[in-house]
Amino acid sequence: MNGTFYGERKSDDIKVDLHIHTTASDGTWRPKTLLEKLVSAGIKLFAVTDHDTTENLAEAAALAEEYGLKFINGVEVNTTYKNHNYHILGLGIQPENEELQRLLERNRQLMEEKDDESIKYLERKYPVVSFEEYKEYKNNPERGGWKALNYLIDKKLCRNYKDFFNLFGDWGNPFEKLEFVSPGEAIRAICMAGGVPVLAHPGASFYDKDFKAVIAFMISEGIRGIECYHPENSPEITRYCLEICKSNNLLVTGGSDCHGEFLSGRCLGVPDIRLSQLRLAGVKIY
Repeated sequence: MNGTFYGERKSDDIKVDLHIHTTASDGTWRPKTLLEKLVSAGIKLFAVTDHDTTENLAEAAALAEEYGLKFINGVEVNTTYKNHNYHILGLGIQPENEELQRLLERNRQLMEEKDDESIKYLERKYPVVSFEEYKEYKNNPERGGWKALNYLIDKKLCRNYKDFFNLFGDWGNPFEKLEFVSPGEAIRAICMAGGVPVLAHPGASFYDKDFKAVIAFMISEGIRGIECYHPENSPEITRYCLEICKSNNLLVTGGSDCHGEFLSGRCLGVPDIRLSQLRLAGVKIY
């Protein structure tokens, strides 16, 4: 599919958002709420791309059919390369694929272990922190974020995710200590699951600042698309990505990276992306 939508004319160009998070990872909206928001925003084609999980895809797909929207099964995989965290989107995946699920489980286990280690570190610094209490703590996914963050907010040690990272001082950012799967592993698993691997938000602040080198490396690893349209991509990065996609026959995608109310700067349908701006050949759309 490239610029058309199941027979629709280009004059009927539709609004698209292919990067959205739900309560399955760190978003605040369950699928039902998300679908209501999508309808209000006039978005007719969307993808759910939670971090390292496909938990809410089946429910989102069923609701999309009920609401008359088109849907893409997605996931956002954490990867590590040269001490940097990079995100690979898998669009059009088969969620039940065993190899992909093993890789996602490995990443989730790493995150859980690092959260445990983080709480144990803070337990030595703050009397109000108890690892045993944390293990019994019931996180409410509709708050967004993650369990350790919400536990520490309830302990009044931080107010938000930015404060969270300031708690660790010389110990360092817990996320930077993680060694996720490699980009190549993620790309291969996504392909094995029938999906298309896409480099997410090349302008992300936590990526290596040499975005051209990052893109060149990801192409060498087998990436098949780039998220050219994203709130963190500057106009320069967007232009460059579009040129690279054209010259390398890569897919062009885009999305808001909305997390519901968790991240105030990420709003559903922003930037305004139309299907005619994208190239989605080979992506399975329901």
